[in-house]
Amino acid sequence: MDIRISRILIGLGAALILLISPFISPAITGIAGIIFAIAIYFGAKVRYFAIAAAILSLLYALSIIPLLALVGPLVMILAGEGARVLFKNAGHEMLFFGIGSSAALTFAMFYTGTLEPLVGALGELVLLMLRSILTNRTDGSMISLLGVSMTMTLFMELEILVDFRLLALAILLCAAFGYFAYRAKTIDMSGLFSLVLFGVILIVFTRGFFWFFIVLTFFIIGSIFTKFKYAKKKTMGVAQNKSGRRGYKNAFANVGIGIIACILFGITENPVFAVIFLGSIATAAADTLASEIGVVAGKNPRMITTMKPCTPGENGGVTLAGELACAGGAIIISLLGYLFGIVPLWGAVAACIAGIIGTNIDSLIGALIENKGLVGNAGTNLLATLSGGLAAAGIFALVNLI
Repeated sequence: MDIRISRILIGLGAALILLISPFISPAITGIAGIIFAIAIYFGAKVRYFAIAAAILSLLYALSIIPLLALVGPLVMILAGEGARVLFKNAGHEMLFFGIGSSAALTFAMFYTGTLEPLVGALGELVLLMLRSILTNRTDGSMISLLGVSMTMTLFMELEILVDFRLLALAILLCAAFGYFAYRAKTIDMSGLFSLVLFGVILIVFTRGFFWFFIVLTFFIIGSIFTKFKYAKKKTMGVAQNKSGRRGYKNAFANVGIGIIACILFGITENPVFAVIFLGSIATAAADTLASEIGVVAGKNPRMITTMKPCTPGENGGVTLAGELACAGGAIIISLLGYLFGIVPLWGAVAACIAGIIGTNIDSLIGALIENKGLVGNAGTNLLATLSGGLAAAGIFALVNLI
């Protein structure tokens, strides 16, 4: 079948499911979706897309996911791809993909009577992020469909009330920072959409901008010192890949724990999650400064497990300069957390100590696990920020008991 005809038929099939869905039961809509998936699996041969469509249709038929989590991702991806192909000669593929997918989702929300601005915004940002990550993967459409649907389902279940003006301002502010960071070549496209996604969550779930400014401070500090003596780092073979540009792996490894803590804080308003957030970001900042400064300014690096001399930049290596830089990063983030009123004084002290602890745990993981190839750099950073967040919570709880 001609690819243009197959795209038209797939689009018409998805549109038909959307149009009939408000008037028939979930079971019948789900069955229709499964039939549609089988037809395009064998007819249009878009197998990964068809598999994901069948899974979502079954989940909706069983009332596991809401209607918007079924029809939303389907029409978003199809409309986005349609807009991208239609304007492919104009360049800026992601821009037209985003316009098409956003328009389709907006129509689906109004048509089904599911007016959830936050759910729609997060779903769109997750789609754009996944699209930028999975461009060259044949299973990209399947992962995108399932990822967007699960995101929508999760945040619809949370039932977070959000001021539309705050949400709009958050999107504009985060998009502006992301765009300038991308143009400054400090992040790639996946990093851009990760930054916007995380920024919107931070602002919406805390109903303010201070938590976002904490992460932004870490990002700015990290970007500056990643470029610090970059030529020398490149010669030594320890420089960041892609000329220092950071992507989604860096974002999730360094800020992922903080984002989870932010969401939990927004739901429960328990201050311990604010401390975990600050401890994890303090660890990320401390570790970044220790790595980026210590490797070029530090002398006589030693392996943290044996204190024997090691090669500069080797996983697990520590230097005095690196430890001082680590303390500086932890102090900056923790002090801002206190000044912004995110945590009380003892919470900031706990986060600062935890940032130093987490950075050295990063070195231990690097020496004991990463050097053996059991985890990569992103995995090491994720475990370190988790350790820093939990250490901050433990210290804070201990102080409160005393």
